[in-house]
Amino acid sequence: MKALPRIEAVYLKIDKVLEEERSKANPPEALRIEAQQVLNDQAYYVLCWRQLESEIDDVCRGAIRKRRASGDWHVRRARYLYNPDDKKLSGLSFEDRVALVLDKEANEKYSPGKRTMAHYGTRNEIAHGTLKLTRIDVSAFMRDCFAIQAALYRAA
Repeated sequence: MKALPRIEAVYLKIDKVLEEERSKANPPEALRIEAQQVLNDQAYYVLCWRQLESEIDDVCRGAIRKRRASGDWHVRRARYLYNPDDKKLSGLSFEDRVALVLDKEANEKYSPGKRTMAHYGTRNEIAHGTLKLTRIDVSAFMRDCFAIQAALYRAA
């Protein structure tokens, strides 16, 4: 996720240019520019999502390796089902990877696990062709990514 600040800087620069153009445009042109902003938001959302997903994968691999190395069979037994060196983490779904490193069932309404899964739903909609009709606050999403990252390292 080291690239997120650079990604955000480019996103904000492009969005500022589009916003300036939109503010000077006639109504039909302003609508066209706003549609570009909506699409740009989604493109950056998916780009940022991949940074978060990669971080979750890395922490998941580390958690599997750590528990496999335990001297206590009760700690390591289930971890042999997962190969941390497998590119796809032994076929673990994203939901299962999250479950290994974040509490998806936490009682807090906005727990990192719940936020991760909510963002995953949005990511899936966009990546599978259901584009949003309204803007996404990409900067707020990036702040969420860093909060989720912090929770990942507390849990690891």
